[in-house]
Amino acid sequence: MREVGLVVDTQDISANVKIDRKTACGNCKGCGLGSSDDKSITIQALNQAGEKKGDYVEVDMEAPNVVKAAFIIYTIPLLSLIAGIFLSNPLFGLLGFESEIGSLAVGILFMVLALMLIKLNEPKIKKSNQYNPVIVSISGKNFL
Repeated sequence: MREVGLVVDTQDISANVKIDRKTACGNCKGCGLGSSDDKSITIQALNQAGEKKGDYVEVDMEAPNVVKAAFIIYTIPLLSLIAGIFLSNPLFGLLGFESEIGSLAVGILFMVLALMLIKLNEPKIKKSNQYNPVIVSISGKNFL
């Protein structure tokens, strides 16, 4: 997946790149948490070629890694929710408790625990650079 963006800031080995959201994003505003009507997001990408502020660059993230990242973020918590519901439902029934409400609570607990585990592993995942976007080429220099 390649996108063109503008380098707005640089650090040691990374750069903040402003990229326009595509129509596939729709009106989700998930990247900005709905806080603005800006049609762009700023991502952090590996800056291996030493691009400078104001450079237009191409940012790439390999398609299999995009799918893996989406699986980790969306599917694992969903599967945890479902597992919590289905594993606890018979247990609550045997104990004589309201099984539907209890199962839902356990499912939500499992989902929250899955999200917490993902968040706890985030530094290790970022350090591996497997899921980090990489600046692969410079489209144009110093437009700012």
